Amino acid sequence: MTQRTVLLLAALTWTAVLLCGEIADAARRSAMIVSPKRDKVVKREHEVIGKLSAAGQPVVLVRADRGDGTWWVQPAVTFTERGYFRTKVRFGGAASKRGDRFWLVVVVLRSEFEAELFKDRDSLPELPETLSQSEPIPVVLGEDASKDRAPAAVTAAILKPRQGEKVQRVTDVLGRTAENLQPVVLVRVDTGGGLWWVQDPVQLGKGGYFKARVRCGNDTTPSGTRFRIVVATPRSGQESAQLKSGMSLPSLPAEIPRSKVITVELQRPDTKKGRGTE
Repeated sequence: MTQRTVLLLAALTWTAVLLCGEIADAARRSAMIVSPKRDKVVKREHEVIGKLSAAGQPVVLVRADRGDGTWWVQPAVTFTERGYFRTKVRFGGAASKRGDRFWLVVVVLRSEFEAELFKDRDSLPELPETLSQSEPIPVVLGEDASKDRAPAAVTAAILKPRQGEKVQRVTDVLGRTAENLQPVVLVRVDTGGGLWWVQDPVQLGKGGYFKARVRCGNDTTPSGTRFRIVVATPRSGQESAQLKSGMSLPSLPAEIPRSKVITVELQRPDTKKGRGTE
């Protein structure tokens, strides 16, 4: 075998390897992102349009370029025609600012096993390499979180305590919201500069009713101190991540719908009376 023949066979083999790789990659690209385009500026809530090129269920995911690598699952898509689909995607949280970069991708679930990976999940630490997916594209946020519109319409109601009611340091909050929402209760002292403290997870009941145990102040907080209570209703895993139990916030995330804020007053038991009756 001549050297020329050896080189020709090597070239043909390498070409075949590249072609197989391209075919395999094309098979994985069973969807494409039609809009927005690569490096385009997006709004905080932006419509994403995609198109399927193979059978399956598309799921849109987003991750921050400088985040911890978490891919956030976006709302279920709506199909239009000829394989096209669309959904509203949220880019970032309350701290996101103009110029922040995000990655957008569509994965296509082709089996019950793959669908199980996403069942009851609002995020993934990384994308499984075996999933069919579109080419990930980068986009840029075009507006600051502080410029968000006012919160959406009131989505929850606080039934107890009432506005201006006197409460104990540890008290129960009763409320109601839509059954598909997961309410989160926050409390802060009614003075300038106070932090909003995310309370323990609520107990859900039937018909959207819920109960939460909240703490107003600490053991040294004087009687008569006023507190504000509000119920937020995050709509996605991204929004829920901003309201984890035990977190404190300087202000309420403007983009997350919530109840009206009520004000209550801390009333401590009469300790002198308690000692006299012992």
